[in-house]
Amino acid sequence: MTADLKKCTSPCIKSLRETLYGPFREWLTKITGIPLNDTIDMNGSRYTDRDVLLCHDDALEGRRIAYILYLVPPWTAADGGTLDLFKVDENRQPTVVGRSLMPSWNTLAFFEVGPVSFHQVSEILSSDKVRISINGWFHGPDIERPEASDTALSPLQTSLTLDVDVLFDWVNPNYLDLLMQVQIREKFEEDSEIELEHFLKEEKYQEVIAALQSTKTSWLSRGPANRRHYEKADSDTVPEVLLQCLQLLSSDAFFLTLSNFTGLALHELSPESDDESGADSDSAAGGASCTEKAEKVGESEKEKSVPSCKGELCRWQHGNYTMLRDIEAARATFALDAFLFCKCEGWQPEYGGFISYLAKEEDEELMTVNPTENSLALVYCDKDTLRFVKYINHGIRAMQDAPQFYSFSFQYQE
Repeated sequence: MTADLKKCTSPCIKSLRETLYGPFREWLTKITGIPLNDTIDMNGSRYTDRDVLLCHDDALEGRRIAYILYLVPPWTAADGGTLDLFKVDENRQPTVVGRSLMPSWNTLAFFEVGPVSFHQVSEILSSDKVRISINGWFHGPDIERPEASDTALSPLQTSLTLDVDVLFDWVNPNYLDLLMQVQIREKFEEDSEIELEHFLKEEKYQEVIAALQSTKTSWLSRGPANRRHYEKADSDTVPEVLLQCLQLLSSDAFFLTLSNFTGLALHELSPESDDESGADSDSAAGGASCTEKAEKVGESEKEKSVPSCKGELCRWQHGNYTMLRDIEAARATFALDAFLFCKCEGWQPEYGGFISYLAKEEDEELMTVNPTENSLALVYCDKDTLRFVKYINHGIRAMQDAPQFYSFSFQYQE
């Protein structure tokens, strides 16, 4: 995006600006009935291969009509870059694209900005075309924008009681060795994150891979589009082995194993925190060691709380993502994130799909978690740590077999 064109002295830009915010603005006021003022809000945009602008509503104070003047070469649907306008549900949240406008040279598109003006610029799919436009907003009296609720939140649940032998049936025995668990815990307490490769036994992992190909599984879309877009498995339709894996990750035995890995109080038999064993360096996902962050919760709060978790089996494909929103920042809490990745051989960081951690109200990236075949990634977050999944671009089509991967995504709280 260019700098503000409000004071640009280029003769062409100046002439266009005077026309748009002069006679054209007056015409818009007449046909829309919206009393637009003389505020100038104008810039330029340039989109190249794999660029995208995800679903949003433009709802900043005073914005009433958005416009886009396209300055593109000959364009087709195969090039992407459409302006997509979303339908909304009864909660005023975006659902599916209702209309797509393809860029065309010297064409001006405009639409009213309001509580339901959700739109996106779809991904550029051409490697040799550039989508250039002059765009901006006409301002007028602000309107009420009620905050919509997020109905897609998953509830927390306490651990399931399973035979401890299930743990030994599934997990790589190296990670069940007590000495290994001590080493993992020491590293985790220092870094607040760790990646455990080859986490499942190979035979079990291959069973999971085979089950993921089942056509009987129903995949449910997770939205709304201005917050997330991916698919989760309907647990009532998944093959038995996938259900067993979900139950394993929710089990009492696994809670205890995670306690041994991290030192967190996720089980009544969890090890006591040893301040001398924890390092005093900053963590990758929050700026303090795991032990230091856990202490902030307060002993009285820990005594009252019951360890719990929530999780889902996710399918990640081209066009999927999650976003950072103010509502997520308000809900942030102390938690352990766990991601077990499957069928991601051939994945590359430039495809997107990695998990990025940020500090609240800061742009600096704290760390990323990359999808790695049969690996369990653990990250401890404090109340100032947020995360999102990077938009998956069309580069993922180069992956072997099918251009998608899966994750068992869980969050645990003390």
